[in-house]
Amino acid sequence: MKGISYRGNHICFGRYALQALEPAWITSRQIEAGRRAMSRNVRRGGQIWVRIFPDKPITVRPTETRMGSGKGSPEYWVAVVKPADNSGARELMCIRIIGASNRRYAYIGDIVVAVIKEAVPNTPLERSEVIRAVIVRTCKELKRSNGMIIYYNDNAAVVIDQEGNPKGTRIFGAIARELRQLNFTKIVSLAPEVL
Repeated sequence: MKGISYRGNHICFGRYALQALEPAWITSRQIEAGRRAMSRNVRRGGQIWVRIFPDKPITVRPTETRMGSGKGSPEYWVAVVKPADNSGARELMCIRIIGASNRRYAYIGDIVVAVIKEAVPNTPLERSEVIRAVIVRTCKELKRSNGMIIYYNDNAAVVIDQEGNPKGTRIFGAIARELRQLNFTKIVSLAPEVL
């Protein structure tokens, strides 16, 4: 099972969604366990929509049975999911910050040289490839001049080329509006939410 999803990869209800990073089968038990965990966490504070349905039966034959005598009986049902991300790089390791020789940490808007530690198979970007990326989200808080402090749940970067344009055609998650002042207008236009 290969390829990316072409349908059902946009948020139709609510503001947040879970995204598949690689093709997989999700069983009905896994869907129900995830739904229970989310509803227990949000309590009565929000609504949850489950937009995947397990419609593929998986048959299993008992162990130590002879060849022949037909197909096994349906054991469980699964939902087929495919990734909606097309950048290829899944995990990066920063090597150095461009334009800052003695800085240890990168902040939002910094261009870094990074190596791909984990990549999606069958994509242009491969593991151990050295690339350029711009930091778009950091767990470290960002202080603005108006006194606002903003921080994210994760660290994220967008893979770019030599001209500063993103290599992927889609960007997921919110990004900071400081990137517009740093002339990363293409990344800002692709982002679903700018804070």
